[in-house]
Amino acid sequence: MIKPRYFLLAFPVVVAAGWLALGHSTQTASAAPDRARPPSLVAPGHVEPVRDAAKLAFESQGRIAGIEVEEGAVVTAGQVLAHLDDRMAKARVAEAEAAVAQAKARHLLAARGPRREDVDAARADAEAAAASAAHRGIEQARSAHLGEVGAVATTLVDADDAAARVATAQASAATARYQSLAKGTRVEQIDEAAAALLAAQAELEAARVALDQTLLRAPADGIVLRRTAEVGDLVTLTNPQVIMTVADLSKLEIRAEIDEAEVAQVAPGQLLYATAEAFGDRRFPLHVTRITHELGRRNVRDDDPRAHVDTRVLEVIATFDGASPALPLGLRMSVVFGR
Repeated sequence: MIKPRYFLLAFPVVVAAGWLALGHSTQTASAAPDRARPPSLVAPGHVEPVRDAAKLAFESQGRIAGIEVEEGAVVTAGQVLAHLDDRMAKARVAEAEAAVAQAKARHLLAARGPRREDVDAARADAEAAAASAAHRGIEQARSAHLGEVGAVATTLVDADDAAARVATAQASAATARYQSLAKGTRVEQIDEAAAALLAAQAELEAARVALDQTLLRAPADGIVLRRTAEVGDLVTLTNPQVIMTVADLSKLEIRAEIDEAEVAQVAPGQLLYATAEAFGDRRFPLHVTRITHELGRRNVRDDDPRAHVDTRVLEVIATFDGASPALPLGLRMSVVFGR
């Protein structure tokens, strides 16, 4: 009869202990997810420059005569990176410069008009021609009178008459030349000379542009990422060859891909950070600057087996807070939305 009494006394103790253990276990199990709750949104992304890398090629054809920089070199805007054989281009510039000098001289001559000495000489020629014509006229009158009385032959009369007409014509021509010089250069001639000068200057500018096109210059400050040509390579315009790739690495950003089921969790200005396996636990703070407006296919591949390749994604561009860190382009990073 003693055993049942002990059992009744022990049963409440066992139940209480079980209830406490169960409650403690339930509380612990429910609290553990709160402490280890994963971030609301993690997306794969990769590092890229704010301005796309520039693929540089020559604008004219020819043979590469020199390459001035190597991969990894820091370049400045306008710096010559490579150049073609420019002997023919320089010769055309010299020819165009000579043509401009000639056109300038002709325009100046037309604008200034004839010199006073030239006008005086033309006037003297006109006066001499007029005097000669007058003398020939007198001789022709005398021969005609003598011919009428039979004192001279008819052939002599005809010769004096022809000589008189020639002298008169020469006097008229000399007088016209003098009057033309005295009036100065015609406006039409000055305009023609000015137009010829403009044409020569345009040819010179075209020749200088062609010479400059033999140089490959850096479009902006940056770093040479890739060199894809060698000295002696032939450059053609039918199939332009990329000579170098240059990018500005002073300003970087991350392009992240958000699954279409999570696009509602992203907004411009949102704070986030990124991590990379190569940098351990280091966090790179960023903020969302742009959100694209079209879903597309996934481009960034990560090692997450849960990621579906065929899932459509929305690209989000985030900029580093402060100065951009020194990260290689294309580095895969995990972007965590929220800090």
